Amino acid sequence: MTTSKPLVSVIIPCHNSAKTIGLSVGSALNQTYAPIEVVVVDDASTDETPQIVRQLDCALVELTANVGAGPARNRGIAASRGEILFFLDSDVALAPDAVANAVQIFQEHPSYGAVWGVYGNRPLVDDGVVEWVQVLYGHYRATRKLGPARTGHFASGAVPRWVIDSIGAFDERLLGQYANEDHELSLRIAEHYPVTRTLSVIGYHDDDDRLSSVLRKLYKRAISLVPLVLKQRDLKPEKEATHRPAEVAAAFLATVTVPLVLLSPYLAAVPLALFAWFVAVNLPMLRYVRRTAGWRMVPPSVLLTFAYGLAISAGALSGGVRYLLDARFRRRYQTPAGAH
Repeated sequence: MTTSKPLVSVIIPCHNSAKTIGLSVGSALNQTYAPIEVVVVDDASTDETPQIVRQLDCALVELTANVGAGPARNRGIAASRGEILFFLDSDVALAPDAVANAVQIFQEHPSYGAVWGVYGNRPLVDDGVVEWVQVLYGHYRATRKLGPARTGHFASGAVPRWVIDSIGAFDERLLGQYANEDHELSLRIAEHYPVTRTLSVIGYHDDDDRLSSVLRKLYKRAISLVPLVLKQRDLKPEKEATHRPAEVAAAFLATVTVPLVLLSPYLAAVPLALFAWFVAVNLPMLRYVRRTAGWRMVPPSVLLTFAYGLAISAGALSGGVRYLLDARFRRRYQTPAGAH
């Protein structure tokens, strides 16, 4: 840091975010920390998102073509002036002290390459049971992987500008909704600098509220992560992943062994035992759900996380087959350091 009170640029990419963009920008403008600037990059929205942003005290970069989150964040970096770049998603609202806490960590540890926040334990907008399960599960798992980290997500995380100047910004060759360009950059940062994940930087997320949307995202992300995990073999998904390999394997095996019942009713013990293994793996999380939201949320948490495990396992299998057959897919994350 060159100053005791560095300017922080909060960069918010958005596309058709009218529901939450006001809450997101408002949370950035009402931080306890100063000086701060807010740069919103509208990625060719077709709703009233730009009109909402123009009424707020922030800079607006309007793109004429939809380029995706990574390139949009790069445009925000170029339009910003801060020593610290705080990346925020348009469906996330920060706790009032989030930026101040991130700055303090950088001041105490000037060698850090990133400070990743975590989602809070309540939704930004309450849209029902599916969203509550998503939020509670995400918060619980994040609290189990605090401290030194290999991966991070840019929904609420801070990176000093000198890090981007050193290793490059988002790789704009990674396009599409499930390109994992944020995972790629976070891994690139962690390869060069210490990184931490902290509970002191909280963002409240308006998560998915439709089961079909969650399953589709998990499936497609699992496919696209296969070459990244195989490239970065020290990624340790059992520590970094939100959905751990054991629970995904238990859900998959419990499902594929159900046909054993056709051979003998006694073989029903196999899928039942595997389902019991799934519940046992998730028991600490289920206890957390009970303490936080009550018993009523426990059954849907079991059923939904089981379905999520199936979606991830199906995606991983599909990604594995594609990895074997598609040379271009295998090379997807072979990005040279310093890619922009």
